[in-house]
Amino acid sequence: MKKIYYKLCLLLFGMGLFCACEEEMTLKPDAGMLEGIVFDGYITNLAPPYFFRLTHPSCLQENKLSGKYIHYENIVGAEVIITDVTTGIKDTLVQPACRPHRDDVFMYISYYDYYRKRTITETRYSGNGEGLYITTRLYGIEGHTYTLDIKYKDKHYSAREMMVPGTLITDLKALEVDLGVKGKTLAPCISFVNRPEEDNYYMLTYTASSIRGPHYSSLDDITQGAPGAHFSILSDKYLDEEVKDFLVGEGDAGASYDPPGSDYYALDSLFVHMMSISKDCYDIYDQMIRQLRTDGGAYTPRPANIKSNISGGVVWGCFRVSAVTERGIAVERQ
Repeated sequence: MKKIYYKLCLLLFGMGLFCACEEEMTLKPDAGMLEGIVFDGYITNLAPPYFFRLTHPSCLQENKLSGKYIHYENIVGAEVIITDVTTGIKDTLVQPACRPHRDDVFMYISYYDYYRKRTITETRYSGNGEGLYITTRLYGIEGHTYTLDIKYKDKHYSAREMMVPGTLITDLKALEVDLGVKGKTLAPCISFVNRPEEDNYYMLTYTASSIRGPHYSSLDDITQGAPGAHFSILSDKYLDEEVKDFLVGEGDAGASYDPPGSDYYALDSLFVHMMSISKDCYDIYDQMIRQLRTDGGAYTPRPANIKSNISGGVVWGCFRVSAVTERGIAVERQ
């Protein structure tokens, strides 16, 4: 009986000690997270216009559909200029015309498509239009150098990138690959030839769909997230010059860490996009991926700020210009 009484007293003492040590704490975000801008968008050698978005990194806006604060606050009124240094063409980006939809959850976004020579009006969720900036005359051309200049408040952000020539995808197959998860699965495998005597860096994405989507740099990419969660980055450091049946996704995946192929589907068509990126952009995406894999637990690196290739202040994101090559095949349904 004494033993039970002793254990009970010890338990009550421990609970009292725990309660006595309880202190209400208010966690404040890192001050650095409240500074700077978030830059999203890129130039390709595909049909323009090219879309970019500027937001604040921490200030959230209320979503009218859910009532939750899930949208980052848009940056309006910035001066954004992209210059083709090779040709001397300077493009001052414009913001689209935004007007209310009959359903206040949505809004109309109108802009001029100078490639198709007509005005386009699209419907997007409210809050997805004000921070957009759209090119008016620029074309992405392989081998050309581009500069970015953003002037907002008292800051001047700038970057410079060359569009590295694209690498042709010589073959695309949907092969059965054993990924160690539920047996074999269909996965896209590509063949290509690395440019000799150069360090080559790539971003790879794929889509499996019965309908081929619009040109790659689209309004959807900016207002609805990155171009597919299934992207990977790849360096040719350990690759042969001639690459055969390379499994797309074997690079450093940015989203899920399931084995490559676990999200592939055997639909009507399979498209793979291979984009050239610079060493600077490769390093930035590599930092982002490492950051995503750092959960802050024991024995993991301390999260650190990701260095951008855009100078002039705190910038989240990178200025990327990519030559895109595409390959598609029909896949027999399973």
